Amino acid sequence: MRILFPALLGMTLAAVGCSSSDAQEPQDGPVIERGPKTIAVDGDPNGLWWDAESATLYMADDENNRVLRYRDGEGISKVADLPAAPADGPGLGALARLSDGTLVVVRFGGGTAGDVVYVKPDGTSAIVPNLPRERRRIGITVTDDGQLLDGYFVRNNNVNVGSVARLGLEGTEQEIVGALVKPVGVLAVGDTLFISDQIAGKVYRSPLSAPSQLVAFATLNSPDLLAVGPNDTLLTGSRDGTVLSIRQTGEVSVVAGGFQQPHGLAYDAKNKRLFIADHDGTPADGTNHTLRIIPLE
Repeated sequence: MRILFPALLGMTLAAVGCSSSDAQEPQDGPVIERGPKTIAVDGDPNGLWWDAESATLYMADDENNRVLRYRDGEGISKVADLPAAPADGPGLGALARLSDGTLVVVRFGGGTAGDVVYVKPDGTSAIVPNLPRERRRIGITVTDDGQLLDGYFVRNNNVNVGSVARLGLEGTEQEIVGALVKPVGVLAVGDTLFISDQIAGKVYRSPLSAPSQLVAFATLNSPDLLAVGPNDTLLTGSRDGTVLSIRQTGEVSVVAGGFQQPHGLAYDAKNKRLFIADHDGTPADGTNHTLRIIPLE
């Protein structure tokens, strides 16, 4: 992996020459893998969610319609299968974890079979009822007070119309932001909502108290799913194979490059490392979807 070293916020990556043998070992715990490391995945991870309390990374496996997890010392294992997917594939996007341990995953659906599914802590799963099937959902987030927000778009005469909505697992989806093109990342941070619009090449922000009051926050190439990074930054991947950092001023810099297509990201603040779902967008020459771990200081 080619690592780039920006002079951004004092964030530097550990020397490329380090390996898993350089991992830190806390007292009475597993070896913490900080990377750089590439882990082959029997599947195609898209959305990622880091749960600091349980030291667990959750992954939405788009290839096999299931949720996986990664834990240091244990590797990758299955959490649960999701309800049956459409014939043309599940199209899993982001996932979010509620305070009771329920995992909520959006499914794209290609304009005819879009939905939202969830997995309870006991491993049982279900589809959220009564949601419009034509909505192509990619992003989801949970606010500090436990509200779920999802992003979607519909295509009318080959024109995208995108929105962000407040989602209820009982089967409600109420629009709170409109006039987007292709919202991909949706991220609630404190009292602020951030939205990445992939086609517009923008990241927007607005107050959660008045989410429709969007302002352009940053301009960048094909932003993907969003994650919180170190020093109050945002992180996102780009289709050009880079991971980008966005400061609170809106300044964009490259954190790392040389990936295939970085989709979901998750930052482990305690161990100063970044997880990257690296999607292989050229399966004709052999498919190689991976989970990447790189250190962020």
